[in-house]
Amino acid sequence: MPSNNDLAPKTGFRQRHPVLFVFGVLFVAMALSTGVMALFSSATFDADEISFALPGSEKLGVAYLEGTINSSARMVSFLRRMREDANVKGVLLRVDSGGGGFGPSQEIYRAVQTLAEKKPVVASFGSVAASGGYYAACPAKVIYALPGTITGSIGVRSMFPNVTGASGKLGFTFNSFTTGRLKDAGSPFREMTDEDRAYLQDLLSDLRDIFVGDVAQARNLKPADLNALQGKAMTAANALTIGLVDKMGSQEDALEELKKLTGITRKHPPLVKGPPKNESRLEEFFGQMGQSFVRGMNAALPDPEPRAE
Repeated sequence: MPSNNDLAPKTGFRQRHPVLFVFGVLFVAMALSTGVMALFSSATFDADEISFALPGSEKLGVAYLEGTINSSARMVSFLRRMREDANVKGVLLRVDSGGGGFGPSQEIYRAVQTLAEKKPVVASFGSVAASGGYYAACPAKVIYALPGTITGSIGVRSMFPNVTGASGKLGFTFNSFTTGRLKDAGSPFREMTDEDRAYLQDLLSDLRDIFVGDVAQARNLKPADLNALQGKAMTAANALTIGLVDKMGSQEDALEELKKLTGITRKHPPLVKGPPKNESRLEEFFGQMGQSFVRGMNAALPDPEPRAE
């Protein structure tokens, strides 16, 4: 005669361990997604992009400057590689960046300037190429943009939070020991003095003058005309009228221009693309998922570092 246990309905792992089951499904989904991304990233190329490995073949470089400019090392290294490779006849600089740190933007600007002195560089602007993004690209021989591209914003900003009100309500203070009155100018734990404001404003003005001077030299414009813009952003259609960009066109148009400048007649020349991303497939997966959230958070956070944006 069957026992009560034999007559009881059998339950599977899903019913007995629902939490573990859900985590298992999520893990498998992430693993599959990462594997698919790896497959497509290694499979999405054409014959022309493979041929760049052939010795002695004429190639074109494509450098992607995207997102917030927080570091310059990989881009500068890639541009140096493009400059030193005799088979790379010219470089397309594709920009989709609203700016970032002043130092990294300036360093990329100088790397592009050095490259442009040796071989043709054509810039192509995406949805936005403003402030530090524009700064980095302005030494290009020809700059292409779409009419609706947001560009310009030639200026510097720095934000200093003030938490004296909050710290007072919470009942704590912050002591600062310095070797000069201005050493802790901009501290969030004390009110900013008139001397602090004048000092920090002069510092930003100096950086603005460097930025404006470099753009004026690269684009053959007058610094006074650039200062008159008051750091405003604009559409590329307006930027065209004052000489910040040269031509209206897409990335494909910019590549055709580069082919003419280099004398390459091949319809689909081999392309060397970079700089390589310094992240794993899993990091790339989560990075794409959280990109919009991070951008929103960056816009809301205080920013004491001078930024070309």
